[in-house]
Amino acid sequence: MKNRYIAAPTLVWVFMIVSFLLAGCDYGDESLGKNLIPGSYSVYSRNHTDSLSIQSFTFTDEKIRVDHPAYNYVGSFNDPLFGRTDGSFAAQFRLASNPDYDPTSQLDSLVLRLSYKRIYGDTATVQTLKVYELAGDMDYEAKYLSSFQLKSLAAPSPIGSASFIPKFRTDSAQTDTTIQYIRFKLDPALGNRLLKLDSLKMISNEEFLKYFKGLYVEAAPSGRKGTLVGLSAAGSGIGLYYHTATKDSLFFSYNVSSNSANVAAFSHDYSKSIFRPYLNQELIEDTLVFVQPTGGTKVKINIPSLNKWKDSTQYVISKASLVFFADTLVSDFRRYQIPYSLYLKFMDSTGTEVFPKDSNLSSSYYGGYYDATSASYSFNITRHLEQIIKREVETTSFFLVPSDRHGSPYRVVLKGAKSSKPMRLIIKYSRYQ
Repeated sequence: MKNRYIAAPTLVWVFMIVSFLLAGCDYGDESLGKNLIPGSYSVYSRNHTDSLSIQSFTFTDEKIRVDHPAYNYVGSFNDPLFGRTDGSFAAQFRLASNPDYDPTSQLDSLVLRLSYKRIYGDTATVQTLKVYELAGDMDYEAKYLSSFQLKSLAAPSPIGSASFIPKFRTDSAQTDTTIQYIRFKLDPALGNRLLKLDSLKMISNEEFLKYFKGLYVEAAPSGRKGTLVGLSAAGSGIGLYYHTATKDSLFFSYNVSSNSANVAAFSHDYSKSIFRPYLNQELIEDTLVFVQPTGGTKVKINIPSLNKWKDSTQYVISKASLVFFADTLVSDFRRYQIPYSLYLKFMDSTGTEVFPKDSNLSSSYYGGYYDATSASYSFNITRHLEQIIKREVETTSFFLVPSDRHGSPYRVVLKGAKSSKPMRLIIKYSRYQ
């Protein structure tokens, strides 16, 4: 059997050879492999963090799209930070089928029902809504902006009103499982007009909408805390209750459908907001900045230090990110839910809001989702910085906006560039010399 042990003299020679080889190596030698990169003498990687040069300001978010929102938020809400917001909407009510009216049909009542499952604000405040018939046409295909005066389409006098206290019923998991309704009795004159409308005028929705264009619903301004109530198109409609000479308790419904023009409107009064002295200017910075949907506010971020990266062809950017920290205490996130996500955009040469190139890859790569652990929103702008280096993009300013600008009321207060925990730019890069 072969000997499994190595003789001692052999071990001595092995030790001497290894020691000789190690003596020829300089630990940490950066020249290692430099000849493998043509035209380069050395390569090193660094992390660059910038917060000192960043500026942040709060601006009003004007001219956002307000057509076809996920929810129509109506009500009058006095936010302790953002001031008062009043929400209203207008919608078309369409025929699901041809009504079976006859010459003996008589109106019993006309009732508007609005369904809701979302509430933002104080659930103890009485809200008063008013309903107007539309005198002007709405267009399903049109792109409506928040600057459009939606009430200009409405007739001057209301045809119904209702006061209510929003209800919010939850199960053991604190999830709203019950659809709530707001009901209005509308002017019988409208009900009689619909009841007596010639059948040829109801042969299609295109014809019908020429004679009944829809409704506009607004909230009376509230001096108390107030609420914004999120109305869902599904389940909302107008119920016409009637009878004939031979039948009682008949009913026909005109509904807001997926084919209905549906437009939101919001007005904001920032006179009592805590950021009023800093709004819409770039001279004085506040330690906080404010993001509010519903055509509210957005944040402008200036990062002049990005100009230093232009024409830096010797740099390879492995990752560039912008991090924004929420002030959860000021936001009062337990009472007022904050956005699940935000969008980071920049203005192109035409003044149009544009997503950074990074957003084309995937939403998870681009980022913008709220991280509850760090109370932050982070964005990947690696490809955008590469465009700056190549001078494909000139601007070094961004806008931080709500991801849902017209279908959600969730707002958030962020720590500004001059706060104790400022927003920051983090760049991981390699440089060739």
